[in-house]
Amino acid sequence: MTVLVASAPAKAQEWFAPGYFDNWAFNNHAAEVLRRSHKQIFGEDVEETLRSRHPAEKSAPPAPIIAGDAVQRIARQLSNSFPAGDRDKARRMFVDLYGKYGQLERQLRVRPGDPAGATAALIAASYMAFADADLGDAAFRSLYAQLRAPVAAVQVDASAAEAHVTMAILATYLAAMREALKAHPDPTRSAALRNAGGNYLRALLGVDPERVRLGPKGLDLL
Repeated sequence: MTVLVASAPAKAQEWFAPGYFDNWAFNNHAAEVLRRSHKQIFGEDVEETLRSRHPAEKSAPPAPIIAGDAVQRIARQLSNSFPAGDRDKARRMFVDLYGKYGQLERQLRVRPGDPAGATAALIAASYMAFADADLGDAAFRSLYAQLRAPVAAVQVDASAAEAHVTMAILATYLAAMREALKAHPDPTRSAALRNAGGNYLRALLGVDPERVRLGPKGLDLL
């Protein structure tokens, strides 16, 4: 079974028109959030983190509660990269996408609000967009298992909610757009989707996206 199938918000395809999700300032802000997450989760070496043996989780720590006003605030921060006339539209789109992420959590059978789930969802959605490849349940479950311990070890601070919401928004958007483009192909937007997936993999994992592989054993780097 293929994972990460999300429905696109109304008129979502226009968000890969010039000035929307290919907005330089927005992508620069998103990349900064993902690079910060990379350092917190993987240190300077994602391969060493994946090789390390983490102690078994005795019990999952409680997932952080992200209130609706925090989602609105983070969506507003993300929308500030856009022209003034588009910011309210961008904010509403981001809030809508975050709301749809809950559907992905249930579909992927990850614990609601789990930061490792959002991290795994973004890596999976970015890989699928970049490689134009489907991903099975076993591959996602292995990826999720790989990430639970290193993500749980991250010190929760003021940036944690921003990272979680941003990754959830990006994962949902990539998954939704990939499904939308299957139904209504558009070579220009498909190229933009692939580029976005590659950029997010590079920022979050700190490696060339061409090296990334996802399979039954989870995340591997060539």
